[in-house]
Amino acid sequence: MNKLTPALAIVIMVTLTSCASSPSWVCPCDDDNGFKRPRLADLKYEPIDSAIPKTKRVTLTNGMVVHLLPDHMLPLFKVTSMIRTGSIWEPGDKAGLASLTGATMRSGGTTTRSPEELDETLEFIAGSVETSIGSESGTASLSVLAKDTDLGLEILADVIRHPRFDPDRFDLAKARMLEGIRRENDDPTNTAGRELKKLIYAGSPYGGTPTIESVERITREDVIRFHAKYFVPQNIMLGVTGDFDEKTIISKLEKVFGDFRGADTVFPRVAPVERKFEGGVYFVKKSIPQSVIRMGHLAGRKTDPDYHALRVMDNILGGSGFTSRLVQSVRTDRGLAYSVWSYTMAGRWERGQFMAGAETKAASTVEVVRLIKNEIKRIRTEPVTQTELDEARDSIVNRFIFIFDKPFRILKERMIVEYYGLPDDYLESFRGKIMAVTADDILKAAQAGLHPDGLKIVVVGDSDKFEGDLSEYGNVVELELGERKTENGPNTPVRR
Repeated sequence: MNKLTPALAIVIMVTLTSCASSPSWVCPCDDDNGFKRPRLADLKYEPIDSAIPKTKRVTLTNGMVVHLLPDHMLPLFKVTSMIRTGSIWEPGDKAGLASLTGATMRSGGTTTRSPEELDETLEFIAGSVETSIGSESGTASLSVLAKDTDLGLEILADVIRHPRFDPDRFDLAKARMLEGIRRENDDPTNTAGRELKKLIYAGSPYGGTPTIESVERITREDVIRFHAKYFVPQNIMLGVTGDFDEKTIISKLEKVFGDFRGADTVFPRVAPVERKFEGGVYFVKKSIPQSVIRMGHLAGRKTDPDYHALRVMDNILGGSGFTSRLVQSVRTDRGLAYSVWSYTMAGRWERGQFMAGAETKAASTVEVVRLIKNEIKRIRTEPVTQTELDEARDSIVNRFIFIFDKPFRILKERMIVEYYGLPDDYLESFRGKIMAVTADDILKAAQAGLHPDGLKIVVVGDSDKFEGDLSEYGNVVELELGERKTENGPNTPVRR
């Protein structure tokens, strides 16, 4: 079956339509021998295969899982990985340890290559190796020309298995992190988002952020121990795409990773976030002409029965650009904000968060908060229209297709499904479940998932210029921004 990208299919359809129906255009099919150009109704073509390609899953002798997805379009070779580690498992009094480990694994060189030698080698072959660690996973990636596959894999394995954590590079990365923390409060958008996340996930590692105090505690030895604990074969999943032969690449992976061994990781316990919706207003005084508004509360997970209904609701409420209700109410009808939005970021292991936000001139701050809350209340009490429903479903499904425009992105989506234990047909069933959402489904999901009176409202701005008072939404707590102290206590080791 032929496989065409949606964009190419549209181009072909437009061309054929013009050829078959436009009398003023001379079709190449016409000739002087009386040949009749085909009409559109007479054309026969195979349906476009929109099935999402599957990866081949193999397991190396040491237990490492590998997903393979060849792509012979260009002479390139790429590897990505998902590593079971993250900031949710770092000690509460050393927030930033995971991020610092991820940054210095690559920049700090390996036991066989100094940082300078590693940089020069990759530059010479026009390749790249990158590492990082987020809240729930880490990654190490490789990108080289296909002819440099062997050297690239050798370097990638060396970085994963034997990072040097060069002292000078570690000190540099730590200094950069500290300077970044010192500058965080200069950006009101970043400040509002950070403070809201801390409020929503109060007492949980999911709401923790590095502070001057916590980063200063981190030593190079901490980083070495953190790496040794989590970077073991049992915790690593590789994804390989590009111009390669399947049997050959498995042999090469065995060569660089086959003797890699490590003890099972004892993961610290991450206490579940308490599901409660206690509203509040939190204000950060800042002498700026524009206020930054962020509000939100806990949401559900991607595996919840109403997840797809909430996705469609998001699109209608605040996620569909100029047609969303929030944009219509706040921007189009009243001209009070250039950007206004909302979305539900469903969680995978832990609960996610519903968020809404806007930036507006200081004088209209209180009014914009009121308008956003009113729209959140309205979608809980009034069914959406059929037009809104149709446009939202079509928009989500059409965007979903383009997630899979490149083999590398397909590979990553397949790995995410396995990493988080999502249903095997999660990707295949997504479009059908979205199109099956009804107006009644949205109403029920909004009533269960949105809590207007339970919103944590964070505003960064100059209250002297406000027209109105934020206290109409509850007692206003003024947040003092300084060298932030970590609120999360030490984690308790247990098996996950």
